[in-house]
Amino acid sequence: MTSATPIARQAYNIYAVLCAGFLASQFYRVSNAVIAPELMRELSITPEAMGFVTGIFFLVFAAAQLPVGVLLDRYGLRRTMSGLFLIAVLGSIVFALAEDVFWLAVGRGLMGLGCAAGLMGSLVAISRWFEPARFAPLSSLLYTLGGAGLLLATTPLAWIAAEFGWRSAFWMMASLTALLAMLLYAVVRNRPSSSTESADEAHETLGKVLLGMRTVFGNRQLWLICAIQFVNYGTVLSVAGLWAGPYLNDVHSLDGVTRGNVLLALNIAMLVGVMTFSTVERWLNTRKWTIFGGGCISAITLLILALYPQLNLWTATSLLILFALSSAYIMLIHAHARAVLPDHIVGRGLTLQNLAVFLGVFVLQWATGFIVGGFDAPDGIAPVDAYQTLFAFLAGVTVVALCIYVWIQDVSVRGEAAPKTAKG
Repeated sequence: MTSATPIARQAYNIYAVLCAGFLASQFYRVSNAVIAPELMRELSITPEAMGFVTGIFFLVFAAAQLPVGVLLDRYGLRRTMSGLFLIAVLGSIVFALAEDVFWLAVGRGLMGLGCAAGLMGSLVAISRWFEPARFAPLSSLLYTLGGAGLLLATTPLAWIAAEFGWRSAFWMMASLTALLAMLLYAVVRNRPSSSTESADEAHETLGKVLLGMRTVFGNRQLWLICAIQFVNYGTVLSVAGLWAGPYLNDVHSLDGVTRGNVLLALNIAMLVGVMTFSTVERWLNTRKWTIFGGGCISAITLLILALYPQLNLWTATSLLILFALSSAYIMLIHAHARAVLPDHIVGRGLTLQNLAVFLGVFVLQWATGFIVGGFDAPDGIAPVDAYQTLFAFLAGVTVVALCIYVWIQDVSVRGEAAPKTAKG
């Protein structure tokens, strides 16, 4: 498709708004990492409860994935995504007003529901508006551009929390998210020929919906992809999205803004890694082994952090940055999932494997909360042994997931195996 056509301009306008919308989802995902020590002190929250509060976002997010997939395929991107974003606005407000663990969890849960279509809706839009061969690079670029939300949740959030309090930050995000909901409704359209698409989607019967779900659940390749999806992002967000902040606080005695700076570096590394993996994949012409290589490096990095407790700050920070960089292959996994799905069930198929992603985040964040909480923590400071055990656990589950994933069929990257999709 050429950039001169009206459809092409519309496609890129939609893409730009989707990138902006994804920013909010990214912020909400990792925002607890930089403010976790302050939340735990102010509201007397235990590590186990902190892991649960942070992970509830991903539990609700995961539970919403299959219904969201049906909504995306049946009712379209515009209504589904803009409507859900209003729920995220409510979640941010509840979180800002929370005075105990229960209301923090309710706020996080509403944020998770509201952001449930942020990435998957964007990927469905890319698959409908662009050529199949452009899916992987455009989805990687989406993650990178939307990753500004990750950066907002580091040093800027730490500064706002220090100057005005963490509650003020979430009031600001509620306002921004409301604006993004209006933009999504105003700009996003479901397909290049929206009138035909609307008629097709509106007449999908319940029987067809169930038949599509049966096809999705019967896809063996998709289940093998779900294994690595369950672990990859869960390990990244257990570190960069939750425990890296407390680790830097407890083991290396960093203050809030300095922790935010380190977390900023981790999140920049993740964004750089997403684009790097996309480039390496095209160079090697193999999606499977690019993902496998990244997983091996991230597991080795975690093992080093686990085996050497006396690392100095610079070495530990460098290893955390390498971990974030080498773990940033999630968009390649999404592209691999897209390549094994026919177009008419792409929403349901992508949301199934995304369910694995965020169910994994919830399980791993909650489990790591019990790991850290299982150690004595005088004055609320967890010992280095707690974090060594955490890193060893995450390395172990990564290795298990990689062993399952190697059974997946590889995809030729230059000759995409994805079914034919609508083109802008």
